[in-house]
Amino acid sequence: MDFESLLGRQLKDDAVVEVLDAHDMQVVYDFDRSHENLEDVYWAAAQASGFQLRFDQDQKLDVVFLYIEASEGFRPIARDDVSIPLYESFDEAKQDFTRKGIPFRESPGEKWWIKGDFGSNTRHYQFRDDTLFRVTLSTKAA
Repeated sequence: MDFESLLGRQLKDDAVVEVLDAHDMQVVYDFDRSHENLEDVYWAAAQASGFQLRFDQDQKLDVVFLYIEASEGFRPIARDDVSIPLYESFDEAKQDFTRKGIPFRESPGEKWWIKGDFGSNTRHYQFRDDTLFRVTLSTKAA
């Protein structure tokens, strides 16, 4: 699935609704109960399929979490269902970003994460014991 193509789309966009329906996903409204001026967000989780969607207060999809390893009640996503590169190690990701001229930031010291800038969105690769654990796709703030 091309999760990046969904970034920035409205909750009620046909392509988004198709994903929600295909995975029998419920949308949960998460509002600022504590009155701390936090923005309201909407969540849709596909735990059995290994991904979660977050929509901002304007109901635009701004973050996609891809669970590469089981975590937080999510099963691992099928790698064949992901259209972006999934790196086997931090070093492999860094080498590919460098070779392709992709601007990136990385965790200081330990090889814990690397975040590539892909124009309108970012890809944040998270590693545990130098094994890919989770990928977070995000729109960039305007």
